Amino acid sequence: MSRLKRLIDELKRRRVFRVATVYAVVGLGVLGAAEVILDPLGLEALRAYIVILVLLGFPIALVLAWAFEVRPEEPREAVPTTAAIIETAETERERSIVVLPFDNLSPDPENAYFSDGLTDELIADLSRIHSVRVISRNSAMQLKGTDKDTKTIGRELDVQYVLEGTVRRAGERLRITAQLIDAANDAHLWTEKYDGVLEDVFDMQESVSGSIVDALKLELSPEEERRLKERPIENVQAYECYLRARQEIWLFTKDATDRARQHLQNGLEIIGENALLLAGMGYVYAQYANIGVEHEEYIEKAEEYARKALEQDPESPEAHLVLGFINMAFRGDQKKSFYHLQQALARKPDDPHTLLWLLQAHIIVGRVDEAYPLAERLARVDPLTPISVVSATDLDVWRGRFDVPSEELTKWFRLEPQNPMALAACAGLLASCSRYDEARDLIRGNVRADLEDISTRLTLLLEGALDGDSSRFQEIVTEDFEKTARRDPQWSYYVVDCYALAGQKEEALDWLSNAVDRGFINYPVIAERDRLLESVRGEPRFRDIAARAKYEWEHFEA
Repeated sequence: MSRLKRLIDELKRRRVFRVATVYAVVGLGVLGAAEVILDPLGLEALRAYIVILVLLGFPIALVLAWAFEVRPEEPREAVPTTAAIIETAETERERSIVVLPFDNLSPDPENAYFSDGLTDELIADLSRIHSVRVISRNSAMQLKGTDKDTKTIGRELDVQYVLEGTVRRAGERLRITAQLIDAANDAHLWTEKYDGVLEDVFDMQESVSGSIVDALKLELSPEEERRLKERPIENVQAYECYLRARQEIWLFTKDATDRARQHLQNGLEIIGENALLLAGMGYVYAQYANIGVEHEEYIEKAEEYARKALEQDPESPEAHLVLGFINMAFRGDQKKSFYHLQQALARKPDDPHTLLWLLQAHIIVGRVDEAYPLAERLARVDPLTPISVVSATDLDVWRGRFDVPSEELTKWFRLEPQNPMALAACAGLLASCSRYDEARDLIRGNVRADLEDISTRLTLLLEGALDGDSSRFQEIVTEDFEKTARRDPQWSYYVVDCYALAGQKEEALDWLSNAVDRGFINYPVIAERDRLLESVRGEPRFRDIAARAKYEWEHFEA
């Protein structure tokens, strides 16, 4: 029903119903005029041809109305909304598959990065096929070493097929085995073994993907066939550097990020500038800034590497993702953020990072309703990552629904209690729903005051606000904290709520002005939905800031 509603909404947006009505009225008028004019002249036979032409023109008019938005000014080619793009992709998807992490059977256990990398590449290959829903790398890796049977996996992930396999590497020799299983009945649809040397890994990978396509009887478009044969890195040694870097970057620590940077640098020294390696370097430098290790210089480096990647490959989804993230979180340019994230999504429609950041971008600019299809899709392709499965609940609160059960509001933290960002988010959701005691209890029982990350600092700030004790704010809001929080629109807005809840009006308005400057123009939330802003809504300065946000919100075009 939700998909039908979105289709109807899109038909309304493109004026299809209006065109149909106008065409019907004009068509009936033409037929009536033909009867009046032609009959007295003895040309009744021509009326039959006119009737046929009017009827044939009706579906043509509807197709043109869909393809071209009818405006008071000149017609122009319609730009599909995010919801429309997602609806089309989802309705085409009939088959679904999860690629389980390939087991490393190599004598050297450190070769696990290679088997994990092969898993990643197969997921990436299959994700390029629009008629298949592929479970993301994030969720698939959580099944590494699982003892669950394929029927259970298929049921829990709502997938039809499971691909599993092994990788054995001894020096330059390589053996890959793979088998495709029907999850409903545990039947083996296809099994294959590939032997060769390390240099053959790309051909082996392509053969596995091709065999899956054949086993599932998929019909590929020429573009999908081309993408399946793409080799972003031709050199095996450079490819190994890329796989090692990708394994490190998921750890989100400074040491691991340092190692990832070195691996990517090694790869660049082997083959020179390469779009995938350059985009990886961009992501590394953005990650330094994201975890608060480095600031402006590293943001500039991230942007520089991403742009170099686009020079090598103008369609690089990895480069567009980096630029989308930079413009959203660091530059405060939400229009550029939308552009790059939508470019990345068009090339990799099931990438969970792109889906998540684009969803957050919708929240920032006040397009919450349009973000629900993103949340639905994110939960379907990344069902084992907590932040993915709770995104819809987050949207509910931003939309002004405050009766969400507490167990839903705290689900992310309960699934991932070691994650300080999950604690900050869940405590914030409880406070937004006026459940102050629950938020206070959640924080006190779980916050680690010894941590220096931005999420923990925000949580401690909220705790002080809930206690009505703003004396701690000065200790928490250090120069580094302020530098990190002020450049990010969402973190800035979190601080706004804390100061407003504590009754610190001027500080709250300072941070609110900064949040709007950084692109947080969610006017419905600022003007009405956010209960925590009640203490400042009567201030003249608030009205000026809100008016500025309203203007930007009303005139924002992605």
